[in-house]
Amino acid sequence: MSKKKKILLMLAKGGVSQSEVAAALRASKRDVSACARAIRERGVTFDDVSAMTEAEVDGMLAPPAREKAESAHLVPDMAPLVERKKRNRKLTVKMFWMEHCEAAAAAGKSAYSYQTFCEMFAEAAERAGARRRLAHEPGAKAYVDWAGDTASLTDRLTGAKTKAYVMVVALPYSDRFWAQGFADMRQRSWQEGQARALEDFGGVPRMLVPDNAATATDRSSACVTLVNDEYRRFAEHYGAAVVPARVRRPRDKAVAESTVDLVEKWIIAPSDEMTFYSLEEFNGFCLERVRWLNARPFSAKEGSRDSVYEDEERACMQPLPSERYEMCEWRSCKVAPDYHVTVDYMRYSVPFHLIGEQVDVRLSDSRVTVMSGGGAVAEHARLRGRKGQYSTLVEHMPPAHATMDSPWSRERFSSWAHRIGAETGEAVDRLLDGRPVVEQAFVPARNMLGLSKSYSPQLLERACAKSNALGAVPSYTALKNAILAIRAADADERASGRTPGASDGGGLVDRAKSAGRLRGADAYRRGGGARC
Repeated sequence: MSKKKKILLMLAKGGVSQSEVAAALRASKRDVSACARAIRERGVTFDDVSAMTEAEVDGMLAPPAREKAESAHLVPDMAPLVERKKRNRKLTVKMFWMEHCEAAAAAGKSAYSYQTFCEMFAEAAERAGARRRLAHEPGAKAYVDWAGDTASLTDRLTGAKTKAYVMVVALPYSDRFWAQGFADMRQRSWQEGQARALEDFGGVPRMLVPDNAATATDRSSACVTLVNDEYRRFAEHYGAAVVPARVRRPRDKAVAESTVDLVEKWIIAPSDEMTFYSLEEFNGFCLERVRWLNARPFSAKEGSRDSVYEDEERACMQPLPSERYEMCEWRSCKVAPDYHVTVDYMRYSVPFHLIGEQVDVRLSDSRVTVMSGGGAVAEHARLRGRKGQYSTLVEHMPPAHATMDSPWSRERFSSWAHRIGAETGEAVDRLLDGRPVVEQAFVPARNMLGLSKSYSPQLLERACAKSNALGAVPSYTALKNAILAIRAADADERASGRTPGASDGGGLVDRAKSAGRLRGADAYRRGGGARC
């Protein structure tokens, strides 16, 4: 219904002044006065106006002497001017009017006044901008957008305010919508919100229509739209296509814009007068308001958003997948010599033959998947909590490692000791048996066996033989001192021409002599005598 017909109906019904009609319909007082004059002159009633077509309304309001008046004026062709204005917005209507005045003077006719010319231009521009209402199919689309306004959260201790960003997902056929607040507008929040919305709807539309945000598209080119890879995987999981709206074309998603406006007026604006201490509190309030708005009857048609959705659109929605989509992060790692990769300070095993290779790691909220050569080579439950935890699978170990229950086990230390020698094996077994809790012997055993690397396995074996002869529980310090004593005794025997180790005889070596504290007379002789 045109604005002129609305003015006529209000005036014909009576009970209101011309000023009130102008204020209610946001019309000029001149137009209201012209309509009132037409009603008085023609004597039409409210029923007569209701039965009129738009063309009849325009004819009734046209001044009788209009054609005669127009014959004295040069009538401008507004369509080309409107097109020029669209192409170049810097061109002004006053410039067009000045061109009209020059053309009227050249044609020997009168030019319209600037005010009348502006009105004629505005009417032509409005007719040229007429737009067709989009017809939406049930279950075809869901519009996704962030509200322009933000809600506020208050810190209980400091009173500081933080923002809550509200996401809106709307179904254009039924006008049913979903809205919730998030702490940020990053990729995880973007996809988490849409997953919640689809679960609330109980189905999936064929298309998701977002704007050109970075979380939806890769804006590498102004002429080419590329859907964000992570968002594309999300849509494929739910069986939907992503069709972003055109850049700077808000009419493409008019339903989304109107729903965002509804959320800002009925949810975000009232929340500004309330205090929320957490995002959960705000979302609880938001959920109540969304349910109320969806259940509220339409003002201009039958039913509500909920009733139209349940009766007409729900059956056209695709079913939800059996599992919810888990957003993934990707890392690139090098496999360490212990056949583990480190991700977020946690270590996950991979097959040992990949040691030294670069692999890709896919992280979800619950799983860690290691990829190599285009396929998955390992999968672990994601570790949480204390840093430095290990997740090790036996099938990833080398055969020698897989035979041991643990790198910290009795079998490992006993096997290591017996590989050095029988005496070392006996000493370590005595150590392991001598503690009430076998785990208490793991660190001393590792330190003792480490002497075979610091010195030599042969020296450790001889030191353990001496310790075993005494029947004592060996210790790291005692074995180290024994090794040093054996080395000193061997040095003395080599100096005297004897075979090193001949004096062992299974007994003990004189501690003072083996420690090198007694020197012969040659050690004090001047002129290059032998020294120890």
